Amino acid sequence: MKGCCPSWKAPLPPPKIEAPKVPQLDAPIHYDYRPAPRSSFGDRVTRCLDEAAAAGVKPSHRAAYSRNCANRGD
Repeated sequence: MKGCCPSWKAPLPPPKIEAPKVPQLDAPIHYDYRPAPRSSFGDRVTRCLDEAAAAGVKPSHRAAYSRNCANRGD
């Protein structure tokens, strides 16, 4: 009785199961010496203006303060 039943497809492969990586207690420590990413200039200017206002810097002096502060990149 060929053709009477639908053709069966091959079964799907079983899911790939991997054990999680477990840190070793005696493994050497790896340090990341890369510097932290620097914020954008606009973000630094905004932060510096906020700092100047909180510190009581007069509005007429805030522009100079924020330029100096943002270029330092602290």
